[in-house]
Amino acid sequence: MMLNTGGVRVPEGANSLGAFRFVFRDLMDAKVRGLQVLSLVTQQCYGGGSMLAAVSDGVLVNAQSQISMSGPRLIQALNQYVEGDDVTTDQVRLVLSGKSRAATSDRFQLVEDDAEGYRRGIQRLLSSSDNLGPSINQSLLNLERRFAENGVIPSDRFTAKESIHPSIDKSKFGCGNSWSVRASLFTQDTQVGSATAAYALVTDSFADAESIYDLVKAIDALPNSISNINIFIDCPSHSPSLIDETLILSEYLATLALGVRLKHLSGVNVHVLVIGSSGGGIFAALSAAASRMSMLSAGSVQVLPRAALRAMRRPDENLITTKQLLESGAVDDMLEDLSSVLS
Repeated sequence: MMLNTGGVRVPEGANSLGAFRFVFRDLMDAKVRGLQVLSLVTQQCYGGGSMLAAVSDGVLVNAQSQISMSGPRLIQALNQYVEGDDVTTDQVRLVLSGKSRAATSDRFQLVEDDAEGYRRGIQRLLSSSDNLGPSINQSLLNLERRFAENGVIPSDRFTAKESIHPSIDKSKFGCGNSWSVRASLFTQDTQVGSATAAYALVTDSFADAESIYDLVKAIDALPNSISNINIFIDCPSHSPSLIDETLILSEYLATLALGVRLKHLSGVNVHVLVIGSSGGGIFAALSAAASRMSMLSAGSVQVLPRAALRAMRRPDENLITTKQLLESGAVDDMLEDLSSVLS
């Protein structure tokens, strides 16, 4: 794949979300069936494009290539607006560069920015004996090591929200050690032999690399007796933090999507439900991977959260209606309440 993209266009709203859902889902299914996926990024690759790169078995980049979930302008604006960190454009672009990506992840291969460099890089990837990328288990180990390798200390964990949703009794969820400073991951207490597992990813802010890692690790560890997984989402978007981009956030999101999709393809019914707000990479990853994507009628989905638009001084032009979400295929159905799911 040639991936030079600025990401989905915000004004296209539901159509962009629906189109990416189908493209990403089909790519993951083909990869699981054994298709070797190689990508080339000669310029910039932001948003969903970086998730496509992150499920590739190999990605050729040059030193000036830019790869990230959020574009440099958004990262800089949000870090100043939310984090209070005054990061420069040069600092952001250095983190997102092909040179930095290749130093962080074996998936990215640095080549010279000319035809001969790309030709040799493609030949090297095609001739590699280890050309189908790491397994989910190996990916999880790589992502876990990356926290320490990049000097990211796991946060003091705490609950970000006292309640998940009025329809959900929080007491039914066991709050162990799986929630990060940015988002809370509630894991349902299940009886031995139960056929259903449930998770709720909820946050007033954004889903960071740590909370995404927690979720995919928990799902991957489920016993084979589980035949149904419910994932409740109230999370406006992925994190635009420069720290999370240092870790290559798109690889965390892609691993989550692929891990959930593997459960679906193995016969597990994976039902993702938007119970509050959702959008960005977290919605893209889970909607593509799910067996069924639902949303409460009181919920909302957007391409970018309002905080991101405000930080970039852009109008809130991405209001998406229920009808648009259904017609585009971004979601499969609407629910008035959770009674049918929690019964």
